[in-house]
Amino acid sequence: MNDVHKKVRGRPRKEPGDRAADRRALIEAAVAILNAGGAAALTARGVAERAGTAVGSVYAQFDSLEALRLEANAVTMRRLRDTLAGALAACPSRETEARLLCLADAYLAFAGEHHAAWAAIFERRTVPAPDSVQADIAALFGILEGVLRDGGRLAEAAIPVMARALWSSVHGMTYLADLGGLGPLGVDDVRPMIDALVRAAVRGFSAG
Repeated sequence: MNDVHKKVRGRPRKEPGDRAADRRALIEAAVAILNAGGAAALTARGVAERAGTAVGSVYAQFDSLEALRLEANAVTMRRLRDTLAGALAACPSRETEARLLCLADAYLAFAGEHHAAWAAIFERRTVPAPDSVQADIAALFGILEGVLRDGGRLAEAAIPVMARALWSSVHGMTYLADLGGLGPLGVDDVRPMIDALVRAAVRGFSAG
């Protein structure tokens, strides 16, 4: 009889489904904070309060606040991927150059409309991205690689390299303009520079 009425010490063990729901809630809270204020606004307390849970839940679910940020960044990357895929589907031309510019325009628009969350993706990280986040990164680059592959002018081995070179260039112009780091060049100069870059790149690998 005594065993029946014995109290169990500590918090009740959560079912796997409850833990998964808590994890999703924390990620959603982190995404909302990043959308509003960027990486500088992200704190464990702020996430916990927004998710309606204790601060300890953050560290019970994630190894660090940075690990949570990476998961939240992955949500933004998936939204960016969907935006780029939609822009590509709506692009009026099947020419490689035009399709790359459609992607570039969509990227610029996303960076402007979701500025804080977009910028948070590129905050310095000190822990490796988990496999799930690496898969999201690969899927994002996969859209650009697909356009280059459809163009049929590059060897398969060269496609990932060119995709990363183009993305890095477009992103760099966008990011530096946002920081005011392009010197005498302003935000309005970015689109013409991207246009020149894409046209030169397409001419280059077409000639090769």
